[in-house]
Amino acid sequence: MILWRVSMRFGLTRACACMAMAGFFGVSQLAAQSYDLLIRGGRVLDGTGNPEVVADVAIRDGVIVAVGNLESAIAGRTIDANGMHVTPGFIDMHSHADRTLYAGDANDRAAANLVAQGITTIVVGPDGRNPVWPISAEIAGYESLGVGLNIVPMVGHGSVRGEVMGDDYERHATPEEVDSMKALVRMGMEEGAWGLGAGPEYRPGRFSATEEIIALAGVVSDYDGFYYAHQRSQSPLPLWLTPSIVDEYTPPPTWPEGWRLTATDGMHETIRIGRETGIRVVGTHIKAKGPRTWGQSAIDVMAIDRARAEGVQVYLDQYPYETFGGGSVEVIPRWYYAPIGTDRSGGLDAPDWGREGLLVNWNENLRGHLKDPVLSIELVTDVEYILDLQGGADRHIIVISPRDESLVGRTLGDLARENGLSAVEQVLQLALDLGTATLRSGVRFRGLAGSAEDVERYMRQDYTATSTDGGVVAHARPGQHPRYYGTYPHKIATYVRDKGTITLPFFVRSSTGLPAQIVGLRDRGYVREGQVADLVIFDYEEVQDHATITNPGGGNDGIEYVFVNGEAVVDRGLVTGALPGMVLRRGGVEE
Repeated sequence: MILWRVSMRFGLTRACACMAMAGFFGVSQLAAQSYDLLIRGGRVLDGTGNPEVVADVAIRDGVIVAVGNLESAIAGRTIDANGMHVTPGFIDMHSHADRTLYAGDANDRAAANLVAQGITTIVVGPDGRNPVWPISAEIAGYESLGVGLNIVPMVGHGSVRGEVMGDDYERHATPEEVDSMKALVRMGMEEGAWGLGAGPEYRPGRFSATEEIIALAGVVSDYDGFYYAHQRSQSPLPLWLTPSIVDEYTPPPTWPEGWRLTATDGMHETIRIGRETGIRVVGTHIKAKGPRTWGQSAIDVMAIDRARAEGVQVYLDQYPYETFGGGSVEVIPRWYYAPIGTDRSGGLDAPDWGREGLLVNWNENLRGHLKDPVLSIELVTDVEYILDLQGGADRHIIVISPRDESLVGRTLGDLARENGLSAVEQVLQLALDLGTATLRSGVRFRGLAGSAEDVERYMRQDYTATSTDGGVVAHARPGQHPRYYGTYPHKIATYVRDKGTITLPFFVRSSTGLPAQIVGLRDRGYVREGQVADLVIFDYEEVQDHATITNPGGGNDGIEYVFVNGEAVVDRGLVTGALPGMVLRRGGVEE
């Protein structure tokens, strides 16, 4: 049994003032009954967005069977929740926990860092990738040893594209190949998936036409499924492009001449997919990345509001931070460590950059690029672009520096000013002086690429759900994003209690009822009779995250109890190690 101190409390939003008074008063005849678990006197936020109501919650056989005044009831276990909030379990709309839960041991499968935040259900298949194909094999892997939370499986666009096209994917699919993909999507939906996940900014999906995705999403529409996507671009350029290779890249024939794919285009594609298929669509882990894109939230919100007014079912999900990306980053593109003349038209994500021996003379190659009058200008332009994309020099925090640990925690801008260098000069000096064969850049950074205004504008929308974009980790790596440990406590403590960006009922709905609505879950996401007992009990005033950029594995305060299918996975602030989760197959709830 794992005893992992959690102490993380959540602020949940939206409880049921209209939590059917008739329902509350109608349970008096059940008051003398016996239950497995009775939660007494909690401040219930039911997941609808309504204000809190003080009530008792009774659970039997893993299901909520009564909510109201149950003063005379008895139970196998009673929890005094006086002064604490009782909410539905949090539903993470974008999780990378699938690979660990598919193949990990019992400790991994307990998902301690996730349930400790109050997460009881995760949506997987992120960015269009499945840990294994077909869906039936993925589900079997989860069920083989059990899991600590519930899993919503998805068909990954990249996975089915890879199954059909193999390594010959750097092109548009033929009509016959699209038909084959459609058949695989249908098979996945029949095996229990809830929709289609995509990542058209990543390989192999970035070589697809929008029409291909629309065709596959059309299959999902037959099952009332949904689509969620890491969009085709979230920046001035897609993440695999830099200014120096834009002219070397041949865009798909459907792009207008001279077109440069931007964050606005990424959102418009998602909206188009929703409009043409009629299904629910989600722009996932939404962000405005880098100062040149700050303010993008206003453009996105305007476009979404207009589409929703026309009947298009568009949603967002978001992790509540100004820093993005799962791990630490470098700044110098890899091709500058390769021999001069190496083909770079495949972009930053080209598999060839991992070819053995290509970067063995990295230091000599970097110096060679710096000596070349043309290539040196391209290098500086690319580094300037990436620095801006990741927030600028004063928002680049050094998180890894094995040859000079005194640099950890300092910003690039501060170090450059101390040394009388420009930001680009400082980046190059760190690589040349501290670089090694395993860390050519000498240091790694975590950038604060977002603005508070964008984070909060996205968050305030009624259609924005909460997500982590994280996974299962036993021990945080240096430079890892704090979202892996602190997403939900951070949103409560920072944006509900401290800043007042949203209310507690709003937070709860964005983390429970709203994602349940997007996915199509009928028996989860709310505190009401007949719902499965996925529940969180937390002390709002004590909720606090401690995961930071320099201490990404910091714990949380305030989460006292978390129940998955009626069984405690966090009990008195300790992760129990229980594995009561289940795979939620489409059709496993009432249609």
